[in-house]
Formats: sequence, C-alpha cells, structure tokens
Amino acid sequence: MVLQWFQLQFSSVMRYCILRPTLLLAALPCAALLWHCAAENPPTGGPPDTEGPRVIRVDPPSGTLDLDLNQTIEITFNEQVDPISVSSSMIFTPEVSFTARVRGKRVLIRPASTSGARTDSFSVGNSFGVEAGGFQDGRTYVLTLQRGIRDYRKNGLARSYQLVFSTGGNIPTGRIQGRITEFNTERSVGVGLFLRVDSGFVHVQSVDLAADSSFSFDYLADGTYRLAAVEGGLSGFPAAIHRRPYALSPADSLLIQGDTITTALCLSPPLSRPQIQSVEWITPTYVAITFDMPLGEAQLPPNLYPTDDPLTFGHLLRPETQTSDTTVIDLGLGHDWLGESYRLEPLAIPTPELVDTLPPISVVSGGKVVLEPSIGGDSSHFGDISGNNRYGGIQGRIVFSEPVHLPPGFTARLSGKETVSQGEPSRRPGHAVDLPLNQETPLVAILDVPEPERYDRMTFSGWEITDEAGNAMTDSLISFTLVSNPPRATGSIRGTIVGFSGRVVVEARDAATGRCVTYTVTDSANLNSEDSQIRYVLTDILPGFYTIFGHEQVGISPVPYYSGRWEPYQRAARFGSYPEVIEVRPRWEVDGIDINFKVATPILPLDDNAIKRE
Repeated sequence: MVLQWFQLQFSSVMRYCILRPTLLLAALPCAALLWHCAAENPPTGGPPDTEGPRVIRVDPPSGTLDLDLNQTIEITFNEQVDPISVSSSMIFTPEVSFTARVRGKRVLIRPASTSGARTDSFSVGNSFGVEAGGFQDGRTYVLTLQRGIRDYRKNGLARSYQLVFSTGGNIPTGRIQGRITEFNTERSVGVGLFLRVDSGFVHVQSVDLAADSSFSFDYLADGTYRLAAVEGGLSGFPAAIHRRPYALSPADSLLIQGDTITTALCLSPPLSRPQIQSVEWITPTYVAITFDMPLGEAQLPPNLYPTDDPLTFGHLLRPETQTSDTTVIDLGLGHDWLGESYRLEPLAIPTPELVDTLPPISVVSGGKVVLEPSIGGDSSHFGDISGNNRYGGIQGRIVFSEPVHLPPGFTARLSGKETVSQGEPSRRPGHAVDLPLNQETPLVAILDVPEPERYDRMTFSGWEITDEAGNAMTDSLISFTLVSNPPRATGSIRGTIVGFSGRVVVEARDAATGRCVTYTVTDSANLNSEDSQIRYVLTDILPGFYTIFGHEQVGISPVPYYSGRWEPYQRAARFGSYPEVIEVRPRWEVDGIDINFKVATPILPLDDNAIKRE
C-alpha cells in the first residue's frame, strides 16, 4: 500500500512537471528519494515474526579445502540480522583475527592479513574485530555461529551452526553429538568440549544448546575428549558448576577416531553447599537463619527446624552460647544433597537487647486443622517416601509462632459430631476422646488420629503451653475445627531395567513440575551382565500423570541425580527414562514401563548438510 501511494504521488508530480519543464529537474531527485524509502522499509501487518534467522548459503561452502589465506567468507541468512548481535556470536576454532561486515541478510568475514598483524580497528556501523592471528597454512578452522545471532525481532538462531574450512588438503571427520535432559527451556545452556593434552584437559570449543535440546561438535581431530554443560554458559568454568545447574558426561572420556559418538547428558543441581545469608532475632533465645539456596532434601543439622519458607530455618539458642554482647551460633555438621557431611561455618553476631513478653500463638490457617495421611518416617528425607508402606496413619499438625514447651503427658480432646437418635428429636453429644499431642520439633506438635471420620473438633489447654521465656498462651482453652482429608486410592507402576547391571534408582516424577514424588532402588546383587533385566515396582502412587526416570546410584543418597565432579574428575551417573508420560488412576497397576539404558540419542544431521537442504 505504501509503495502504491508513492507511485501515485510520483505520477502526479511528473504530469505537473511536464506542464512546467523548469520544475522537472528539481522533482526527479525528490522522487528518487521517495521511491528509495518506499522500497527499503519492511512491510507492515501480517502475523508476528517468531522464528529466528537460518543460514541458507555459505560461500565458499563449508568443507572447502585449500582455502586461500585471504579468502573472504560470505554467510547468507534467510532474513536480515541485527549487526549488534553478530559481534559476540561468531567464534573461530582455533582463534582467528577477522573483521565482519553485516549487509542486510549477508555477513562478510575477512581474515587478517597473512603477516599475522593484529586487527584492532572497528569499522563504523555494522562490523567488529577480534584480536588473534589470521588464517595459517595447513590448518583446519571451525567457524561456530552461536544462537545469539538474531533478527530485528530479537529472535535468535534455533541452533548453533558449525562451518569448516581448511587451508590444507584434509578435514577431520570426528563428531560428538547428543542431547541434554532436565533443563529449563527458558534458560540458555552452554556446552563445552575439552581435549586431553598431556595429563589434563583443555577447553577447545563451546556451542549453545539448540532449542530442541541437541548439540554437536563437528570436524573433530582424533583424540580423547570430555564434555561439560552449564546453565547460563561456561563463563567461570569449572567454578560455575558449584553455583548453577550443570551436566557432565556419564563416560570418563570420549575417544574420537574419525567416527561419530552419540551421548546424552542430564542437568543436576549445583554442587555448592548452602551458605548462611542472614540471621534474624525472633526472641532472645530463638533466631531465624536464612540460607542463600534451598537445602532441598538434604538431611538437616539436628538444631535446625524448618519453617514455611524453604530458605529459612529456626534455631534455638543454648544459654552458654550467649554473652552480654555476642552470640555464637555453631550449627555443626550439615549434609549436602548427595548426603555427604560438611561443617557449617560458625557465626558470631551481636546480642540485641530483647525482652520476651509476648506469648506464643498457634499458626493455623482459618482455625482449621487438616487431618491428612502421613508419610512414615521423617519427611525431610527422600528415603522415607520409598517403599510399600507409604501411609503411616492420619495426623493433624499444629505450628507455633516460636519454640514452645508442652508438659509431659499433654493431651488434646477430640469431640465428635452431635447425633440424633432414631425416634428422638433431641441431639446427643458425639463421641469424645483424649489423645496425646506430641512435640515433633520446638515449633510443631503432631496429633495422631485413629478414626478421623468420627471427630470434627479439637481443644486443648493453652495455659499449659509456654515459650522459652515462660510466657503461656493467652487462652485457657484453644479450639480448632477438624477437617478430614483421608488417603486416596493409589496405583502402582511396574517395569524392568534393560541394559544395566548395577544398582538403579527409579523415580516417579510429577509430569507438570518434574518433582520426584517417590522412588525405589532395585536389587541387583546377583546380576553380572548388562543383558540381564532388573524388575522394579513403584507402589502407592497417587492418581496423576508421571514421568519415569532411572539412574545409576552414585554416592550416599539415591536422589537427586548426580552429574559428577570436574576437580577431582568423576563421571556422571548413567541414566535412562521411559519415553512417554504415564497416567496412574486409583487401583491401577501400570505394567511394562521398561527403562532401556541402551537406547541411543537420535542422530543429528551435520550442519553443512542441513544448510544444503534449506
């Protein structure tokens, strides 16, 4: 429409200029300018652009031999690319000094002169420089186009491209390809390749994980390699794996001899141990300690009590730790998510002038205590959700605002609903019973209820409950409404482990959140062959949708999955998964959910072949 409007205006101007020849020369430059603007502006309207650029042509083509040392490489995309995005997203391996100029859909790459002079200058506009040597004779160069290259709509490449050129007569044919599982698709993941040199490994290449979770390193010379992936990129590696989710290969090393190796990696939590971030005084003898990261399912130090905030835990101070001006907090041993113990750093903090005159209160939403099925054992340990006896009874849970003391033999009275006898209009009180109210932690009291359907009210004496300063609860009689939430009918999942002979941990994970809801460890004591099949069963699974993930048990704790260490090096656990989401319904027994450790990652096409198909 814009172009048609300019054409009409141009025609009108020209008809007028024919009648007035003196204006013709002045009108022609203006008309040309208008025509140029109309032709260059992108069309408006239409569906939004959500796809990133694609490489459709490389000249000279990827795979060129005997490349001239001064050869300009031209890369053509299917749409215009943002010049700003190109500067940090084109990497030569080995490093090459070059300048690049962006011209719409084309990027022209010019190497430095063969004299080896450094290229420090930046051209005005759409170009940049990299400091290194130029092309050298008899070398193979891999040019990686990272996913940071984007169009003017901020859409990046769907995958990295690797192009290869040789200033000699041959190109290596080795390839390492694969996929990464369990990663957040909204966050970038950088994959690094490391080559064995003498007694160590040095970083040689990096690529971005593709949108479909795949990666590949092409044109690799023969050698021994290792892989590492870190959420957010490999900047600061190897320290980065202690602060961000990461993945290492489930093999000690990958030997390339002109062939292709396909592998799979799985992201796991960072290796770092939680550090204390802040301490807040609640009372003169009770502090809330906040950590810099969730402790997850790791075993807690015995003097930490969980709160509703996953980062914050309560700590009850001992009198000998306090002086008039300083309080020393020594939490002793902690446990990381692998189950390994370590010592938490002690803290010395100023002692505030606090006088505890406030009575404790109960923290119960809406005055209702929910009677729910309890999972047997200490719920802070993942191991307690495994096994056949999932439900240990029905419990009510009462949380207090600060640590409290319940006297010995303390009970709560449960009363039933009023009943109406047959033929009598009057109501009679329901059944009543006194049950022990047990202190689980200084903050939590637990009530075990054998017949929850018979009761709708709970009361206990508030004056008998005191805090550390001796303040009693204000009400002589505390009353709550009981809401029964009985256990739901459950199902089970059964299957076999194929292609692995060690101990395997099988997890059922919520399909929506990815959280492990239960697991089992297979018994493989008598299995010596990878051709053997190990049976597993997951019982008492609530109705819902699940993914099934199996992995080799490494370390003390069966879960979560362990992705290894870099220094000292330890490979990641081998793993496998069932390819489909499993639905569990009440009293269902889902069988045949086999986990095959031998299933290979799908083979990915070489990048230069993909370009030829565009």
